[in-house]
Amino acid sequence: MRTWWISLALLACGAPRESLPNNVSNNSTVRIGPNDPLGWIGIATAPADTDSSTIAPSNADHPLVTTAERAVLPAQVNAIGSSGTPQMFVTGARTQILYGCDGNQLDVTAFSGPRLPPGVAWILPPSRPASWQPTPFAITSRGAKPAQRSYTIGSLSIDLVRTGDLRGTLTILRDGRVVHTAPFERQLMDGADPSPIDLAEGGPGIPDPIAAWSIADGGPILVVMRHPGYEGMSLKPLLVDATSARPIESMQTYLYHCAF
Repeated sequence: MRTWWISLALLACGAPRESLPNNVSNNSTVRIGPNDPLGWIGIATAPADTDSSTIAPSNADHPLVTTAERAVLPAQVNAIGSSGTPQMFVTGARTQILYGCDGNQLDVTAFSGPRLPPGVAWILPPSRPASWQPTPFAITSRGAKPAQRSYTIGSLSIDLVRTGDLRGTLTILRDGRVVHTAPFERQLMDGADPSPIDLAEGGPGIPDPIAAWSIADGGPILVVMRHPGYEGMSLKPLLVDATSARPIESMQTYLYHCAF
């Protein structure tokens, strides 16, 4: 039986609208409206001689790819990985790369440019204001037990608590205040192990944060949550501000991997 994380395939990614207002309050905290574009999710690949991660394949030719169509992308983009600063990439043509299991071919738009840390990357919208100063956050596990798991991301705390054999609750706090709660549940596939979920082990139905960036000092934080399943996983970005967190549906991405 293949484990849920063995290999993946990126299927879909949304595109932003074209304009991006510079909405900045008197205290210089960036405000982002519900219709303001936030860019695309990309995958930074690993060099060919490096073992790929559970998210990124190895590819010697294309350091950055996205499933977004070439027509919606500008000729050049800036993208930032899990560390470092935004880097410039030249947008190339549509192509195919090996991604997933059994020789699967993934249709992507490829970029030429420098190497980023392998994994999820944030391709920034082309018309972002100067007030945006994207900075990656490290994701630190604060404890992992079968019934509870916690992470720290800058001023954020993300807590997972098991509330039933196959259910739990995700809570996000910013500066110690609850700004978001959501349930999660493992939906059993035929033949799956019906044992209670183990939050320390992870697996299908258990979300976890895999990338995060501050958009500006004291401003919104973009957190990419991984929601694994038996046949793939969804990457669901959340924009977390001082009082709430909202999903960015245009950036949500599904990654396919082999079912067990």
